[in-house]
Amino acid sequence: MTNSNDFRRYSYSADIEMTDAVNAFNLTRSSAAPKYAPAPERERRQRPLTVVSGNEKLKSKSELLSDQHRVFRQAFTTVLVLALAVSMLFAMLFTYALKNEYTREIAALKTELTREINQNICTNAELDALVTIDQIEDYAVNKLGMVKLQADQIRYIDVEKYKTERTASLSDDAPEVINEPIG
Repeated sequence: MTNSNDFRRYSYSADIEMTDAVNAFNLTRSSAAPKYAPAPERERRQRPLTVVSGNEKLKSKSELLSDQHRVFRQAFTTVLVLALAVSMLFAMLFTYALKNEYTREIAALKTELTREINQNICTNAELDALVTIDQIEDYAVNKLGMVKLQADQIRYIDVEKYKTERTASLSDDAPEVINEPIG
């Protein structure tokens, strides 16, 4: 990309107007890298060593021990918090893994249940197609030799009336049998 003030692109032209433009080119505005002039080396100054005043009191042994215990408690607390955070992270990852495993297991069981339900529907449809009332009636009449009842062949029995009649007939025959219950 060229700058609008960059006249170097016209330097190869033989046009007079262009030549004047090249002559008028300001060298200080060029995009060429400037000459490197190393900076003079400065002398290194060394600051004189000074003693800071204000910390002239030395700590006693008990103060040093209390500071040591405080720092140890802080370090222990930090390690404990980090261990707790790491264990919570691993527990969370473990529960996610278990959840995924159980989800896959549930999906497999649901698929199996759907398959079994479909199989049950098919089996029931086949059973319904194989056994009809007409087929049962035909089997009973032709194979087993059974006869269909007519309306006049049906008799209804009153159980209470039967028990009283039976009790009366037994009491006439043998009075000692009355004490036994009738089934």
